[in-house]
Amino acid sequence: MATCNRNLSDNCDNVTTTTTTCLTKCAPPTVSLNVLPDEILEFIFTYLPPYGDLEHCSLVCKRWQLIVKNLVRRSQLNLEKGLADFRLRWEIYSQQTAASLEANNPRQSTGAPLPIIAGRFAHSTVRLGNSMYVFGGGSSSDTTFNDLWRFDLTHMRWSRPLATGTYPSPKGSASMVAWRDKLVLFGGWRYPSLHPPYQPWCLFDELHYYDLVKDRWLARNSLPCPPPMAGHSATVHGNCMIVFGGYQIKDDINVNSNDTWVLDLEEQRWWQPIFVGNTRPAPRYGQIQVELDKHHLLIVGGCGGANRVYTDAWLLDMSRDAWSWKQVNVRNKHFGAVHMWCNPGCRVNNFLVVVGPSPKMPLDFQIMKQSRVPVVGGSALRFGGLGQAPAPPPPLYQQQHPLQPQLRPGQRAPLPERRPGALLPDQQHRGNGRFGGAALPPQEQYLANRRAILDQNMQQAQQFMHNNNVNNNNNNYQPRSGRLSDLHSPPAAASAAAPAAAPAAADGDADAAQRLQRNLALRCRDNEPLLPKRFDEHYEDPFRMAAFNVPGRSRSASRDHSERIRRMEEKMNAIRNSRRSAPAHVEPQKLRAPSPKRVRCNVQSLFVCDISSLLQRDANNEPGLDWVEYKNFGVLSGAPDRLILSSLIAGNGELILFGGVHKETLTDITHHVSNSIHFLSVPRDII
Repeated sequence: MATCNRNLSDNCDNVTTTTTTCLTKCAPPTVSLNVLPDEILEFIFTYLPPYGDLEHCSLVCKRWQLIVKNLVRRSQLNLEKGLADFRLRWEIYSQQTAASLEANNPRQSTGAPLPIIAGRFAHSTVRLGNSMYVFGGGSSSDTTFNDLWRFDLTHMRWSRPLATGTYPSPKGSASMVAWRDKLVLFGGWRYPSLHPPYQPWCLFDELHYYDLVKDRWLARNSLPCPPPMAGHSATVHGNCMIVFGGYQIKDDINVNSNDTWVLDLEEQRWWQPIFVGNTRPAPRYGQIQVELDKHHLLIVGGCGGANRVYTDAWLLDMSRDAWSWKQVNVRNKHFGAVHMWCNPGCRVNNFLVVVGPSPKMPLDFQIMKQSRVPVVGGSALRFGGLGQAPAPPPPLYQQQHPLQPQLRPGQRAPLPERRPGALLPDQQHRGNGRFGGAALPPQEQYLANRRAILDQNMQQAQQFMHNNNVNNNNNNYQPRSGRLSDLHSPPAAASAAAPAAAPAAADGDADAAQRLQRNLALRCRDNEPLLPKRFDEHYEDPFRMAAFNVPGRSRSASRDHSERIRRMEEKMNAIRNSRRSAPAHVEPQKLRAPSPKRVRCNVQSLFVCDISSLLQRDANNEPGLDWVEYKNFGVLSGAPDRLILSSLIAGNGELILFGGVHKETLTDITHHVSNSIHFLSVPRDII
């Protein structure tokens, strides 16, 4: 049954009749949203901002109130499911987005330019109701802010409240929490003053309340109080604010802290709790602190100084008079975030969400494992030249076999005929043990492989000496290394096993070949590590990174490389001189936008941690954190650029990421900071 949307003055008494009857008797016919099913109405409401507009819809009638209530519950469940399945998407709100929205809504336009917050990092962010508040932070030019901004999540607009009272000092990395209708701001740091120069950074112990009703700042000072600090974390539990860690100043010395301070928000006084035992987290700053319930909080990550980035987790129990710390077991660490001191995180019901760098690393920086398996055959001869790298080992069917005729210089080995069921020559020689055939014992097989290597080296040496006699070039050969330490047969026996079809060499050539053979046998260092290496042998470390385990460039290649660098410098100088001599009115050529097909790798990734076991606190199961296995390395559609020192808060069925700075620009004079807002939500499903 559906109701009619006409007014009582239209003389329509068919209020509770069916939709067809109502539309027939009422003229002109009007279509109401109430004729739609609940599922369609719920899908339409998903396009509204899940804040003020949705609250207004719940006030229309009881049916809409139930639909809105079901939508809020479903959106929260979909967000949790999307976090577990990594089925989410990023949406951006920037200055360009605000301008386009203003152009599309001329009725709401006032003619004045829209206020836009400046880009910043290390700021303080909190959400209260339908608004997001941002205070302070670092700017793009080594300065800090002390302004307070409000972002209306319903109408997607920035505004700066005209506040009165005692303003806080310009600072960043301060803690700001929401309590009742007030904002509580504590601590922070600011850049040193430029006059006089070379001054240290300044830390603060200021405590300010901001009254949202009166738009007024109130400064509160009480003793005892925590020392000046920054980079600490804070959460609200009832009428108390718990502050942990931070970068502090004690006795004029900057140190990291693991102290815990409690602020009574009603009485506005500080005090320190008593702990059981000496178990507590290591001193740190920049950690993530989330509220579990009124008597428990969780500390994850942080930084304790150079090369001391923590990925552990600690649980604080405040249910008794004497508080206690307990380290929590972290499982699936290889799927977790690694830099949780400069990247934001927040809690979404049973999940802890962290946004950070992509965990994908290039393969060149992975440590290579040492191989002890004997290899049949060896790499090809390396001749001197313009940095020519050693050629890869040839396939087994292309390796010179003792039963094959000797090849002339420059002649390639013919490919053997492969018939169905036939074996390659190397397979016929070695046998295939696993699939049938006579296989040699391991020791005899190893010796046979070694003799095959020695025979091949002998043949290559004879070919090389023959080529030298023809070309009169004796300075372009670099001896190769082999694995011949376990070969017990004398050199003469190995040389006798060479094929009879090999070309005859002179006595001097045979002596040189025998010397080369002895050098090859002596240069095997697998079982004789104490013997010195030859001065011209390239050392290959099997435990060295592959990116650095490359042979050096020859002198000729170095000369060519220097020549190319010199030519490139001449070209660059010519371009600079031409630009200087160009007329002033000529506009520089615009840079072409990157191709949309190019995949961006330096983007933010999503890391999700399951904390449901901490919330349930089952006596049978040990509480711990479980990092969820990510998909596509946590990179989602529309992921923002890689930023640090940004803020992440939880909204209604979505996550809100704001601000940040590019890490590569922190050492520059001007930093590349952001003032964009990124919303992480679940894609809308079509019914």
